[in-house]
Amino acid sequence: MLSLLVMNPEDINTVQKRVYFKSYKNLKQIEKALKSVTELNDSKIQLSVLGKFPKIYADDTKQREAIIKNMEIYWNELLGVPAQFGTFDNPEIGAVFVVGPLTTIFLNKINGKNLGDMTTGIYGILRGLGADTYQAKNYVMNLNNEEYLMIMRGFDANWDGLDSALKKMIEHES
Repeated sequence: MLSLLVMNPEDINTVQKRVYFKSYKNLKQIEKALKSVTELNDSKIQLSVLGKFPKIYADDTKQREAIIKNMEIYWNELLGVPAQFGTFDNPEIGAVFVVGPLTTIFLNKINGKNLGDMTTGIYGILRGLGADTYQAKNYVMNLNNEEYLMIMRGFDANWDGLDSALKKMIEHES
């Protein structure tokens, strides 16, 4: 005998996942934004940051390693928790760092190459996260212009309080 499973509309999980993107022109702005967000964040919202490294000379591996280590320490202290940290070399932008849960996506290997290292890797990841074509192009351009990109991901139920804090941050920047 064949039985049919009937679901009520109340049984379907309708919780929406949200993604927030914001570029910041300098480190002070992102520090202020991160402080506001981390004060409200109940750790259920994933926070990641991308940024362009200062000029790193490829042939000076000691300098590169020291800069990377210092950046990792800085971001862990700023976020207040040990966070995933990684770097990649994008052909359009140069040396880029990523901190937070999205690190694994940017460092995911495809045919032995980091996804972030590919010409359209950053753009494709941003599109996959929900940025439209215009936004993704602008965020890649902003990264190239040495801006920082903050990306937050979470579910509607965990977003309470952050909407108003984010709007206040944006108003203060204007």
